[in-house]
Amino acid sequence: MAMTISFIIILLEWNGLFETDHLMLPAIRPATVSFDYTIQRRTHKVATESVHPCTPPWRSSDNCTHQQVLGGDVDKQVLPNVKFDQTTSPYFTTVNVMERKTVYHINDKLVIKIQARDWRNEPKLYGGDFFRFKIFSMNPYSASREDEMTDFQNGTYFVYFTLRWSGKVNISVTLIHPVELLPQMTLTLSGKVGLNVTFVGQFVAGNVTEDVICRYAELEWPFCNLSNPRTHGPWYCQKPKDPRLKCKDWKYHKMYKGTFLKLEENLSPLSKSLLMKSHMVKIPANLPVLVEDVLKLNLPIEDKRRMELSYCAMNGTPAGMHTSGHFFQNKWYPNDCRVVDFSVDTGMKCLSHKTIVYHSTIRQVFEYVKDYYKRYLVQLPLPEGAIKGHGPVELKSVKDKILIKYHFHGLPSSGTGLVLRTDYIEYIVDRINSRKDGCEVVYVLSLWAHFIATGKIFYVRRLLAIKQAVTAFLDRCPRSKVIIKGANTKDHPTIWIAIVSSEWNIVQHELELRKIFRDEKRVGFIDAFDITRVQPFKDQVHPDRKRF
Repeated sequence: MAMTISFIIILLEWNGLFETDHLMLPAIRPATVSFDYTIQRRTHKVATESVHPCTPPWRSSDNCTHQQVLGGDVDKQVLPNVKFDQTTSPYFTTVNVMERKTVYHINDKLVIKIQARDWRNEPKLYGGDFFRFKIFSMNPYSASREDEMTDFQNGTYFVYFTLRWSGKVNISVTLIHPVELLPQMTLTLSGKVGLNVTFVGQFVAGNVTEDVICRYAELEWPFCNLSNPRTHGPWYCQKPKDPRLKCKDWKYHKMYKGTFLKLEENLSPLSKSLLMKSHMVKIPANLPVLVEDVLKLNLPIEDKRRMELSYCAMNGTPAGMHTSGHFFQNKWYPNDCRVVDFSVDTGMKCLSHKTIVYHSTIRQVFEYVKDYYKRYLVQLPLPEGAIKGHGPVELKSVKDKILIKYHFHGLPSSGTGLVLRTDYIEYIVDRINSRKDGCEVVYVLSLWAHFIATGKIFYVRRLLAIKQAVTAFLDRCPRSKVIIKGANTKDHPTIWIAIVSSEWNIVQHELELRKIFRDEKRVGFIDAFDITRVQPFKDQVHPDRKRF
């Protein structure tokens, strides 16, 4: 996460919109790699060499049918009827280096083979397990993820890396979850699981108060339709039983503690066991390799990159999820462009005479800016009844004419013990269309975390409404900026969080976001997912500000 703020500031300066005395630096356009479930049922063992490999769906391959990539060839009775001891075990699954060398050199290819095995220590006969891979070195930290992974669909996987630095390089393989969780994950992706989450609407009129159940799908009649059709914001609450309360008396959006625990009640015994024993578990892979810098290229390679590559540019979102960069000596390097770090002074120079609006789930970046520039920026008092974590919150520097705002996105909004005043609920579509920020503004958006439980269809419709507003805004304000921060990895301290926010589910939503904004080349993109997949820290949905 160390480069996130630099990315955002760089985006502000592109094309001379916000001119300073130093270099004009455009927006970051990294991309990420990931993979979907790919599974094909096998009735007998097949040698790897005789199987046509099915590369992940972010690559095109003549060997893969559309159904194979989506898991459509699976007999629907196979996975639900699998017993736990037949599922992929992170403890028996093996990792080996193919054609291992005594010494490697920078830019050599490293190939590892993974053989999935079940809890009986028997080899698996089908693929589709969801892994996370990286190679890394410590002190100072360098890391990169795989260039590509091939699923042979018989329990064997090949993973390809490029060795980019010298020294002892370690291999890390994590089983995010086995393919046998696919039925549960697809159920979450459909949005059906999220319907079990209970939101609460509080209606108030004078001394009369009543709490009722609310959600993003229609309820049994009678109900109050509190939707925002302009931004695909469906929202319904049961109509209060007290006749003195009307739909217009909706005053607070709330969540009760323990609401999400209900999601665990509907889990099958197999899914629960898999989430408890086979979810986000590292596979033993103590297979370090030695990389030598024979030509003394280590530092010059990165320095040369900074001189030869063009500055990162506003170019929309990437078409798929590809490897976008790597860490080298504690610093993130994009593969296809260069960035520049900012000191407090040069950062303030970049921010002067600007209005920046951080919207939706990007509070940690806003708070980092507040702390990093605390000598210059003053936080204005919160409006009465506003919540610090949801906004509206504003930072201001009168001298430098800087105004930085943060506001959480509209419903659904979740959080333990959340009590949110409805007059502070704001949809980014409405804010952009209102034109109240003018044209000399930068919008920085993060659109994923609170939408994961709603399912892909809800998410896509919300994104399409946002894209329409963004396109219209950039048409009338062509020198302005819109920057989208992608999803980052997150922790899963409880089973219900794993159900809602599995990494597989996050990837499916991230792919939709990238696809929708792909043709809007005036939008900048921060590939937080690729960075956090290989970061030296633990996964955390709200990264510690010390990690920026």
